[in-house]
Amino acid sequence: MRIAIVGCGYVGSALASHWHQQARHWLRVTTTRSERLAELAPLADDVRLLDAADPDQLRQVLETTEAAVFCLAPGGSRQVNADGYEATYLRSMEAVAAVMPQLPGLQQLVYTSSCSVYGEATGLVEETTPPQPFEPHARILRHAEELLLGCRAPHRRVAILRLGAIYGPGRELEPRFRSLAGSRRQGDGSSLISWIHRDDVVTALAWAVEQGFDGLLNLVDDEPISVRELVDRSCRAACLEPVIWEGDAASPAEGAAPATGRRISNRRLHQLGLELQHPKLAILAAPRCPGSESQPPS
Repeated sequence: MRIAIVGCGYVGSALASHWHQQARHWLRVTTTRSERLAELAPLADDVRLLDAADPDQLRQVLETTEAAVFCLAPGGSRQVNADGYEATYLRSMEAVAAVMPQLPGLQQLVYTSSCSVYGEATGLVEETTPPQPFEPHARILRHAEELLLGCRAPHRRVAILRLGAIYGPGRELEPRFRSLAGSRRQGDGSSLISWIHRDDVVTALAWAVEQGFDGLLNLVDDEPISVRELVDRSCRAACLEPVIWEGDAASPAEGAAPATGRRISNRRLHQLGLELQHPKLAILAAPRCPGSESQPPS
């Protein structure tokens, strides 16, 4: 199969490496940064510099491929920014919609979206749950989904994988939360976060392309974890002071919609036969921190 990966950041590069090792497909990959061309060259048959929001550039990248995987991510600041999301996701999907009539040989589109599109939905959230985007960036992601779904045709399938928060090599969880040690936080930290390991994202993307999947799929692990449990566990693992939680209302993670009472379901993922390598976050063993040794009974 001739496949294009549009966007070779954290996930896209891992997917390219996965397919390169298998040596089963002809692969074209793209990046927005010229300094990464040499780095990506060993992973693909063709490497292109691409602004995915440019219809002409995008058409040239996709015109000889049968499948395209969009692993887009805003560059620059790690902060969630609506303007950055609009430029990255919305403008790119507008370009995709514009060039599809010129690409009759493109049979499969796969796109990494986010569970944030569910926003204010409560209870058990499945793929049939109507999205209720809360934050501006989530509304942009939902609009981008709608544009891509509009590209369906009798000869073209569209798969949208709604990802939980991604972790994995180089993006381990605990260091992210250790800076909160000893701080006071509003709320009780009971909001749930659904996570997914990068390697499971890669497996699911490869499966979606190779099986010709069409539709929506929640890509999260089996056990969402509360903000409080994750932060407290991270501090304990580093022998740091615990966070002091204040108030009764749950406090959402930075940049996320309130998730109290919302649990993202991955039931469909299991029904489709996908096995997760990392079905839940690893439980860290409690360390023997200085001064924590048990005292002998008197």
